Amino acid sequence: MIAGPGRADAVRDALLRLTQATQEEGGNLSYDVHQLKNNPAAFYVLGNWADEQALDAHLASTHVRQCLTETVAGEIVAPYTQWRVQLLSEPDVRPDRPRPVGNSPAQVTLVPFFTIKAGEEAAVGNCHLEMVAITRAELGCLGYDLYQSVEDPSVMFLYENWTDQAALDKHMNTSSFYRIVRGEIDKRLVAPWTAHMMTMISEPRREPITA
Repeated sequence: MIAGPGRADAVRDALLRLTQATQEEGGNLSYDVHQLKNNPAAFYVLGNWADEQALDAHLASTHVRQCLTETVAGEIVAPYTQWRVQLLSEPDVRPDRPRPVGNSPAQVTLVPFFTIKAGEEAAVGNCHLEMVAITRAELGCLGYDLYQSVEDPSVMFLYENWTDQAALDKHMNTSSFYRIVRGEIDKRLVAPWTAHMMTMISEPRREPITA
């Protein structure tokens, strides 16, 4: 969502109210709102649901209608886009896993998108899953998950949360990053991957994703 001139705070407040209501829904596993670091007028929301029925019920709810079709619709410069994706990596449910927090000045959310050459989806997915296991053990990693578009399986993205920029920079200079991402994934992409760097502005659910 891209807020109109001077309307970023209004969109932010509406999305945070929506988050509180959504996180109380029975089928919601997570629902987090982010604001781009280089463009505070741009917002991204990532939600995870127990099943299609839970998602459909959410989209039909009163609080979604009030927020997205009544409040936010008048504050953004163009209709928002919505993707349905599936989580490919196993949820990280370790009890000792540090978790992201909302509105941390230092914390970084990174979402890199990968558009994959035809026939290379499985190979890229396997490479990413190898990176998941390695990266989650790195100091400063608060979360690292792989998603794939339902509508277009050639598109995958990572949802990364880091304690700070230094931890992310260290990750992108590890031998495993160069061996797997640069050495195996990059050559299988249609174009170089692009990434959004964001701040998580909502407070995450206390319970991590378990489904």
